[in-house]
Amino acid sequence: MENYNIYDEIGRGTHSFVYKARRKRSIEYVAVKSTAKSRMDKILNEVPFLHKLDSRYVLKFFDWYESSNHIWLILEYCMGGDLLNLITQDKQLPETAVKSFGIELVAGLQYLHANSILYCDLKPANVLIDEFGSLKLADFGLARRIPGSDTAATRPLAPGSPHYMAPELFQQPAVHSFASDFWALGCVLYELRTGRQPFIHTNFSELARKIQTDDVVLPVPGYEMSPVFCNLLQRLLVKDPYQRITWNELIDHPFWDDLPQLEEVVMPAQEMFDAAAPTPGSFGQVSKHQC
Repeated sequence: MENYNIYDEIGRGTHSFVYKARRKRSIEYVAVKSTAKSRMDKILNEVPFLHKLDSRYVLKFFDWYESSNHIWLILEYCMGGDLLNLITQDKQLPETAVKSFGIELVAGLQYLHANSILYCDLKPANVLIDEFGSLKLADFGLARRIPGSDTAATRPLAPGSPHYMAPELFQQPAVHSFASDFWALGCVLYELRTGRQPFIHTNFSELARKIQTDDVVLPVPGYEMSPVFCNLLQRLLVKDPYQRITWNELIDHPFWDDLPQLEEVVMPAQEMFDAAAPTPGSFGQVSKHQC
């Protein structure tokens, strides 16, 4: 770490701190993330993904160091903070802003999925904003390769952040998929518009029950939501992952009609997800109301 001048703290998580820093003898600013060594398993999962990722929608990774008590990641500096901070400050965003941010989240997920990577932890705190107002997906500590029948055993990872976990991830075995990332996308879009998560409870078991069984009422009372936005949320938040929106349906959804369209990409197979298809009718649905 002797190559960097470390300045102010710019963020913190449950197990980490992030600082603004400058590479010595340069004007290059970076973010330095300090994590306790007790989180080594998470870092060992994250770093190989960061090394391979190269997209404008993914936070750039430069290097990492190990000291006696900490692990230090050298990352791209995003002066705009994260989406959680934006929501905290602004309380709620207009639908036009949700649309602009949303298409960048979709583009980031498309890049990951096309490269056989499931994000598994999409939430506002993990989405950073650069100086141009563009979004960057960050924190790949829970990311994983699309599991297949020949997938080698790896260290067990948490299934995700509970408020953004899809209903199927509370079951055993939890099978991650494109669909579970889409559910998290629906939760984030809902939160950007309303300032709150679609399912809230302080008790984990009760939160899981609500996610698995409670309907999402759309449009949300007290908030203006266009029918096309309601429809997108409705399709993202379908309880049954096998009935949830697909990649082609997401790319072609009319909510994005006035934005440049993303190109359709051939996605890799999801062997374990396809093999785990449940009996029809075992999941709940979203309440449509006026959508």
